[in-house]
Amino acid sequence: MSARHSYAWLALGLAGFARTAASADALPDTSAWKCEQCPFFQGYEANATAGAFYARGANDSYGRYTGINRSTVYPDVDASGQYRRADGLYVSYDLERLGLASREGFIAAGEEGRYDLRLSYDGQPTRLYDTGVTPFQGIGTSTLGLPSNWVSAGSTAGMTQLKASLAPVELGYDRRTVALLGRLLVSSAWTVFAGFQHQEKDGTDVSSASFLTQALQLPQPINYVTNSVDAGATWAGRWASVRLSYSGSWFEDDTDALTFANPYLPFVPGATLGRLALPPGNGSQQIAAAGTLRLPWWATTLTFNGSFGRLLQNAAFLPVSTLAGSTVPTPGSLDGDVHLSHYAVSIASRPLPRLSVRGSAAYDGRDDGTSPLAIAYVVTDTFPGGTVLTPRYSEDRVRLDGGADYELARWVRLGVGGELSEQHYSPGQVLTWSQDAESWGRATLIPLDSLSLTLKGGDGLRKTSNFNAAALPPGENPLLGAFNYAPRDRVFYSLTGSWSVTPTLTLSLEGFAANDDYRLSQLGLSGSHERRGSTALTWQPRDNLSLHADLGYQRIYTLQHGYAGAALAPWQVANAERFWNAEVGGEWVVRERWTLNVDYLHAPSYTDTSASEGGLAQPFPQDWTRLDTLRFEVTYRRSAALQFHLRYSYENFNSYDWALAGVGPATLSDVLALGLEPYHHSVNLFGLTVSYRFGARPAGAASP
Repeated sequence: MSARHSYAWLALGLAGFARTAASADALPDTSAWKCEQCPFFQGYEANATAGAFYARGANDSYGRYTGINRSTVYPDVDASGQYRRADGLYVSYDLERLGLASREGFIAAGEEGRYDLRLSYDGQPTRLYDTGVTPFQGIGTSTLGLPSNWVSAGSTAGMTQLKASLAPVELGYDRRTVALLGRLLVSSAWTVFAGFQHQEKDGTDVSSASFLTQALQLPQPINYVTNSVDAGATWAGRWASVRLSYSGSWFEDDTDALTFANPYLPFVPGATLGRLALPPGNGSQQIAAAGTLRLPWWATTLTFNGSFGRLLQNAAFLPVSTLAGSTVPTPGSLDGDVHLSHYAVSIASRPLPRLSVRGSAAYDGRDDGTSPLAIAYVVTDTFPGGTVLTPRYSEDRVRLDGGADYELARWVRLGVGGELSEQHYSPGQVLTWSQDAESWGRATLIPLDSLSLTLKGGDGLRKTSNFNAAALPPGENPLLGAFNYAPRDRVFYSLTGSWSVTPTLTLSLEGFAANDDYRLSQLGLSGSHERRGSTALTWQPRDNLSLHADLGYQRIYTLQHGYAGAALAPWQVANAERFWNAEVGGEWVVRERWTLNVDYLHAPSYTDTSASEGGLAQPFPQDWTRLDTLRFEVTYRRSAALQFHLRYSYENFNSYDWALAGVGPATLSDVLALGLEPYHHSVNLFGLTVSYRFGARPAGAASP
């Protein structure tokens, strides 16, 4: 489909808003309705789970987001409960994974219809690598030094003290978030709210640096603190609602820069140190309004929102060079000041019984008011490179989208839609403007009550202004366009379906295909093609037995071009990534008190990279991953309040990455690496917990 078709479909999607129809009947007045039998809970109830599990073989690869990264015993503790009085006062709580670094939970209290408070905690560990080693000392601080007997050399092979100086370094970080939220219901229509959130993130991440042609990997400290507030009021009436709010966020990094010793022989006398700037402190503030209006014509709903924001950053600049006595001038600070604005309105309506239409329009503005600075810079902290004027990044974006759905017959539903987006950039950027247009059509067929198929297809076109090579940073190739700036053609199709073969057997499927082609790009990404499909089968042959099976496949193919220099032959790289997953499992209620759950997953992936330069093939080794998991759980319900839960799981994960495998600190002559290894683990987990429910619930009452 062409861009002209894109505009035609977009116009069709928005055309329904011009139709007229008779006014719909007013909604019924429910203010006098009474609830004769409402089983609201009163009293106290609680659920407590206590036990332990042992994870044999656990490491950072296995416990990346859970913190289960050691072969040891972990407590397995959860708790939840509530207390409610007849006058509306209540306290409730829900605490999960209390024995792990990934623990989370909340405690809430208040009076129904009057006010409520909520205190929450969320822990998120990220374990990266436990296979790293480094000769640097002072891990976790802003200065990384080398041993006093270190022998500098022009390559890693000549660093005679490297092997003796290596020490293990564990890479990873923890994020902890505490939040306090409150609401006050001033009246049946007005509510005011406020919240405060404090987040800390600390640990050690992977970073890298270079001295001209010599590179090294570094353990970078993370010491981040973010405080944010949110406050406002809401009003809700019969036909409309409004929300007014203020939000602010302030980020601080306790470490301004990472200074590290140069393990190589300096290219120039005195170049014995390197320095990296770390994320600077910054802040943002925003005032926003949003609302909904229900109109009495054609079941129409109008929504709108708008906001004004400001981004500020005024951290001091680091010295341009670490060389003693350097005369390169350094500005004091950026004094960054960016103003943001956003306006959006959307409408959904049903002008005819079989026709529904929707559309929206949005504007986003970014006004960069930061004063330009002339920055003298040096190449790899060593050689003077000249002066560059810092660019401004102002931008205006307008986005329109809409669609319509029509029920042609009981078994046929048709839909069309489209989206148009235009961006205009301030002077001094690589583009003056860009435009994205996308359209789609959809047909849903329901030949049987038990069978439904939906086919969707569309295309897209991105056009841009001429490329301004003079706006590129020093050293960037003017023939290389960033993927989000480059003109692009897009075509996509999808098919989804579900079929209830019998009352106990259900089959679903999904397929998707998309081609993105960058036909005008001379270098860089020239094409990306994706294919994926999945199917799921569920079967319940008996009331006490249910089975399921899932199968999925995805393939992503990309092609890119480039060259290492004007006098050298061009090169081409093609990547083909394939992902599989197959899962089977089920639940069997063996007897009234016994339940068995079993699940098995097999998920391999493969990445093939083929390269050629001047017509000569240069193949790369295949990267791959394989994941196999087996889960076995038995639950015994001793009584309505007491139950025992026994679980066993096995997880085996192996991977190969040619960029990591076999690359130690001295493997490459010009890269002092951390010696990180591809992820792999084989873990057996055994767990036993006991759950008990306290308190009683009135008959017919449901949990809130």
